[in-house]
Amino acid sequence: MSDTLSVLDQNLAIQVVSGNKKLADDLLVMLIKELPEYTQDIQEELQNNNREELRKIIHKLHGGLRYVGAPALMDIVSRTDIELFELSDEQLKLNITRIYQEIDRLIKEEKYSKTQS
Repeated sequence: MSDTLSVLDQNLAIQVVSGNKKLADDLLVMLIKELPEYTQDIQEELQNNNREELRKIIHKLHGGLRYVGAPALMDIVSRTDIELFELSDEQLKLNITRIYQEIDRLIKEEKYSKTQS
């Protein structure tokens, strides 16, 4: 479950991009800038009850997360991506709420880690 996973794992991100710390940092910054748009798009498609478009957005976010070392957010996004059409409306809303929470945690952690560098 996401609660036991780290919010940000810089070593994982660096490993995924073959040891290039600058690239790992740049990819994280790019994703952080895109997260508000993802949040807005997810909310819009959830309100429209459009699971087809919602899946496209979740899937795109899932792909972007592969390179940034965000295990907790990756976990819930991955599970939602895979199970989206099988989830009840209530469970989908719970998953989306968890995605929003993990996005907020990632943004805060990234800001905090910048102040520690």
